[in-house]
Amino acid sequence: MQATSETLSALSSYLSATVSSDAHARRSAEESLRQAEAQQGFLLLVLELAKADSVDPVVRQAGGVYFKNAVKRLWSGEEETQISPADKTTIKSQLVPIMIALGTAKTARIQSQIGEGLSHIATLDFPNEWEGLCDELINSLTPDNFVINNGVLATAHSIFKRWRSQFRTNELYSEINFVLSRFCEPYYQLFQHVDQLLQSPNPASLPANSSLQLLSQTLILLVQLFHDLSSQDLPPFFEDHMDEFMGWLRKYLDWERDELKGDEDDEAPGPLQKIRASICEIAELFAQKYSDVFTQLGTFVDGVWNMLTRIGAGTRDDVLVSRALRFLSVVVKMGNHKAMFSAPETLNAFCEKIILPNMAIRQHEEEMFEDDPMEYIRRDLEPSTESDTRRQAATEFTRALMELFEKEVTDIIKGYINALLQEYANNTTENWKSKDTAIYLLTSIASRGSTQQLGVTSTNVLVDVVDFFGQNVFSDLQAAPGSVHPILTVDAIKFLHTFRNQLTKDQLVSVLPLLVQHLNSDNYVISSYAAITIERVLFIKVERQALFTQADVRPFAENILMALFTTIEKGGTPEKIAENDYLMKCAMRVIITAKQSLVPSHEPILNRLVNIMGEISKNPSNPKFNQYCFEAVSALIRFVCDGQPAALATFEGALFGPAQHILQNDVAEFIPYIFQILAQLLELHPPTSLPESYQALTGPLLNAQLWEQRGNIPALVRIWKACLQRGAPSIVAAGQVQGLLGIFQRLVGSKINDVYAFELLQALYEYVPIDVMQPFSNTVFVLLLTRLQQKPSPQFNQCFVYFFAFVANVDTVGPDFLVTVLDSVQPGLFGNLLTGVILSNTQKVTTRNRKLIEVGLTKMLTRSNRLIEEPSKQYWVPIFLALLDLFTLPQDLTYAQSNAADGDLTELDPEEAGFQSSFSKLGASEKVAKDYTAGVGDTKEYAAKELGRRSAEKPGVLPPLIAQATTVEKDVVNGFVQFASQNG
Repeated sequence: MQATSETLSALSSYLSATVSSDAHARRSAEESLRQAEAQQGFLLLVLELAKADSVDPVVRQAGGVYFKNAVKRLWSGEEETQISPADKTTIKSQLVPIMIALGTAKTARIQSQIGEGLSHIATLDFPNEWEGLCDELINSLTPDNFVINNGVLATAHSIFKRWRSQFRTNELYSEINFVLSRFCEPYYQLFQHVDQLLQSPNPASLPANSSLQLLSQTLILLVQLFHDLSSQDLPPFFEDHMDEFMGWLRKYLDWERDELKGDEDDEAPGPLQKIRASICEIAELFAQKYSDVFTQLGTFVDGVWNMLTRIGAGTRDDVLVSRALRFLSVVVKMGNHKAMFSAPETLNAFCEKIILPNMAIRQHEEEMFEDDPMEYIRRDLEPSTESDTRRQAATEFTRALMELFEKEVTDIIKGYINALLQEYANNTTENWKSKDTAIYLLTSIASRGSTQQLGVTSTNVLVDVVDFFGQNVFSDLQAAPGSVHPILTVDAIKFLHTFRNQLTKDQLVSVLPLLVQHLNSDNYVISSYAAITIERVLFIKVERQALFTQADVRPFAENILMALFTTIEKGGTPEKIAENDYLMKCAMRVIITAKQSLVPSHEPILNRLVNIMGEISKNPSNPKFNQYCFEAVSALIRFVCDGQPAALATFEGALFGPAQHILQNDVAEFIPYIFQILAQLLELHPPTSLPESYQALTGPLLNAQLWEQRGNIPALVRIWKACLQRGAPSIVAAGQVQGLLGIFQRLVGSKINDVYAFELLQALYEYVPIDVMQPFSNTVFVLLLTRLQQKPSPQFNQCFVYFFAFVANVDTVGPDFLVTVLDSVQPGLFGNLLTGVILSNTQKVTTRNRKLIEVGLTKMLTRSNRLIEEPSKQYWVPIFLALLDLFTLPQDLTYAQSNAADGDLTELDPEEAGFQSSFSKLGASEKVAKDYTAGVGDTKEYAAKELGRRSAEKPGVLPPLIAQATTVEKDVVNGFVQFASQNG
């Protein structure tokens, strides 16, 4: 692809359209870019646009994002589209200069995107295939141009920061040592130089390319790099220069420059806050990992404590306060520095000067409650390193102190709680903030252990949570709307959410109607917290059983759902409707809990869900909301059709139209969900016939464009399996088997999709007559063997072994088919493959698949004529011994992990499972996996009986073979023979 003005103009248009509000224009542009990816030079042109000052900033930013995402998908070479080696070399040669060129404040966001792409490339190529990178960075450093230096350091940080989270391996340590041997000395000299410049008595006299603002950014990067380089192990160079480095870091906890603190009204931290927050992270790391050499710990504790007493209430300092308190919390929890904190006056000072001020609600939080309620909820419930709140940090610090000084801290905090509650009682209208702070303080000292998923799991015995709820919280929960401040109503609901495990089922049942009332509140935060709490209460388990049953929620399940849908629909636009995923998660949980009790009211519920689905399909914007919405539909199908099978037609009538609309409009985010829903509906039909409405789909389902989207593939394979089971004759008659085999060929070459290639192939051999498959089978096995030879992987090997046993197990195909086909590809191939791949991997199969392997091997021994005749007779004994090894040897635990069998749907929590950008499985749509060995009980007994049957069928054939096996593994074979004589 040449860099002509026409090409760059077209590429600019496509990149600009990727951020268009018009969903159709956006998808069209993305499709055009995807098609262009295969052309040599494409990514170089994207980089060209991203770095060019003359290009529209929107195009540059979109180019940076596209480059990052394309690199993450394509650089490893596992996709069908490949980046040419020449392009890879050219891209790597350009990245450092581009990062340096983007080292200004104006282009920082573009640099960040390119830096992420660079980091990914470095993960795969550095140092072995990009050995000159480190030297290129070092040689680019200058003594006086900190625009360049900041670009270099940002590049280094983008590469090295991944070390912080990686597990220790020999390869990782080799890479780190490679860097340290080159980087440490110039890094140290630059740090020393920057420190000297920053201490200049007259910052205004600094050169233009060494301004105070530029130097502060340099210092941020230097501190971040210190963390990166120390994250795995303490570099010997750092240990040798510990006093200098720690002296610099400690200095900047006290160093003041008002012009580096940012705007007091700004929410974003200034450079000085960022520097100090990073220093606190380093102090935390060294306290935890290198305490034996971190002799300066005490002075860092003093510095952080004093810094906290100087910090104001502005939001620009929130992240710094959070990091500082986290460092102090770590030091307290270590226990061996207890003397630093144990004095009563120290504990009182901590409570008075750190905990109490940071627990109080601030003006901007009140404003957020009113003006941006969704952000208020997210910050409260989803703490992250980017949006840590002071309350959360102060709570964690309180709990750290409680680990060593539980009684002392409890008594101090209780005193504040009583005083604050008295203030509230004196004037409930004006002093509502006092009660709000009291409730937060109580929560911080009452909880000893908690998880985001389960809430508080253990409490402080010195605090009676249930009594506090009854005395101070319950009244706000049942108060008439408007009679108490809405934030206190939210506090009451959140208290219930936090301590749900401490209340009995009867107590929870008694407050559920109050929560249902709050779902209808005009206040967005109140109704949202009510939904959040109902969802988590219904998720409670006792000994892995759901605490609440369908009988418990039957009286108000429909009311909850309708109230939720009404609140969701108030959004108006697709983006606002999908904004609050908590509401849809609650709807999903209510449906999962109510189960068949929703049969009488399922139609209005379904219609509301379908309407919401239709609206959000116009512009999908929130992946979590999308997942919960389709999960809710899927659960409704599952339980209602279970209770009333005739309702299947109602679901199909309601969903086919929206499904067609989503497919026709190519709503890429929803297509995998739609195929899963369609597969679920088809699987509810009898397995004997393929309804016409689904038969009409089979042609479009072969469209190559559908299979290009990775996220579609699992669902497409699932729906094809259901179609083949019900309508193989019509699929054969339509000539679609060849199309399916073409898809198999495409999938089998991909390390990402090969597992689905096998699923599809197994369905073809199971449901399509073998005389139809026979002419294609040579080609099928050549493709499998080519992949096995050229791109082997443990996953592929296991899939191949499973497929081999699967085919042997299918009575309409059988083991002789395998021998015949493989030996027709190449004489002796069956034996080579059997001994070299199949039998050497049987011990490694997962627990879930082990039974089928055992039955498949048994059928090879007892149903094959070719294996008791020359020349294949020599393989009977190795198969027999491999089967006995499965019965007697422990499984290879390296490969023992297995996908858990289909569990109780009440366990479904997509948020905890995590989302995949490419494919998110609908847990509710999953059916119990088919058991291909359902007629077999104990496999060892089955093998004994089958061998006995075969021995009677072919007299005198098996005893010599078994005797031959005895010469190899005498005890194992004799043990089985004895077992067979008793059970065969």
